[in-house]
Amino acid sequence: MSRLSCAIAMALGSVVCVSSAQAATYVVQAKNLSFDTQFARKIEAAGGTITRTLPKIGVAFVESSDTAFRSRAAKVQGVRSVVPDVAFQAELPEAVDEISEDFVNPPGAAGENDFLFNLQWGHAAIDAAGAWNAGYRGAGVRVAVLDSGIRCNHPDLASNLLAADSISFVPTEPSYCNTSGSSHGTHTSGTILGADNGTGIIGVAPEAKLIAVKVLSAATGGGSFEGIIAGIVHAADHGADVINMSLGVRGGLEVGGKDTAELINATKRAVAYARKQNAITIVSAGNDGRDLDHDSGVSVCDTDGTCFRANLRAFPAQVPGVVSVSALAPEGWALNSSVSLDPLASYSNYGQSAIGFGAPGGDARLPGTANCVVSGIGAPCWVFDMVLSSTLTGWGWSAGTSMAAPHVSGVAALIVGKHGGELAPSEVERILRASADDLGKPGNDDAYGAGRVNAAKAMQY
Repeated sequence: MSRLSCAIAMALGSVVCVSSAQAATYVVQAKNLSFDTQFARKIEAAGGTITRTLPKIGVAFVESSDTAFRSRAAKVQGVRSVVPDVAFQAELPEAVDEISEDFVNPPGAAGENDFLFNLQWGHAAIDAAGAWNAGYRGAGVRVAVLDSGIRCNHPDLASNLLAADSISFVPTEPSYCNTSGSSHGTHTSGTILGADNGTGIIGVAPEAKLIAVKVLSAATGGGSFEGIIAGIVHAADHGADVINMSLGVRGGLEVGGKDTAELINATKRAVAYARKQNAITIVSAGNDGRDLDHDSGVSVCDTDGTCFRANLRAFPAQVPGVVSVSALAPEGWALNSSVSLDPLASYSNYGQSAIGFGAPGGDARLPGTANCVVSGIGAPCWVFDMVLSSTLTGWGWSAGTSMAAPHVSGVAALIVGKHGGELAPSEVERILRASADDLGKPGNDDAYGAGRVNAAKAMQY
């Protein structure tokens, strides 16, 4: 098993390494940002079958069982690189202490009495209500969530879902609608744009619309770079204003080899294309507790027990053009609602070179097993320090930088909505920086980047 394949696993759960040596799919990049029919014929003449082209970024995905295909295709004039696609797999964590609700006849009362809103301390931390009170709720904005799919008939999401624009890039799961498996995509989507409809939770931008882009298996957590790259381009082509990717590679990608560099470059092309279409890409920073400024090496072990020191780069948190988000969390919020909501979470990656902003991500570091009751809901006290959002069967808590990125995506949607539903990513970033609460040392710092986002202040720009 290659070191690259063993270094790759999603930062959402336990790792299962998958060998890329058996992969039959290759990522082919042209030197130019184009991939016309004539060029495609040359690639196929080298012994491959093109299964997907992304001509606007000069990338194609090619299947071949011919062991000589790669070397022949690399010699085609105009080809930049031919590298194997890399599969990765992880167990996606489920929310804890779920609160169930009947999906057949969900409550339909109007107003702002969503019965779990009082448990969303993250919204208080970023003052989402202050933006709503100023009249901004994300109307006219499209948010693409690249994740494990969603519960399509969830009362928090159904009214905001753009079904015609949603898609799955997981071949074994052609539907982006889930009724079983991981709640991860449902949870992140709820935080961003859960509807204000009198039931459940409320998203930061409750009137924004959702493009669900499934790039991870809800059953196994499996994914590929093809899915991520194609998913970003799909989102941009279908009018996304904000792209949320609460996903990443545990530890990072091992850098130094050409294959890894080319996978990163193909992703960079997709992000750059999305920016040109006025779509800002917001990603989770990763849950390894690493200093991304200084700690580029971690211990990685092959399946035979051989370990080595790898030079790793956070992915996609350190891809040029993305906005990377660290996770913040209180300790003991259920015991004292005035406790600080802004300490860096125990697991969050950090570092000035990588972190754009901090946002609520939750944590489970509160010691003890005592129970608490908040707004009529009982659970262990530490559970309330996590982020509550939508799940496949109702609502539940989870923690991670995966939960932090959606808070920033929601604020970005509010900003775009305020400015008429179209705004250059550079302007969205400028407003996020100008309105963020500068925590830690003055200016950019390791934990918070430019600061913790503030929805209400952002509406003043």
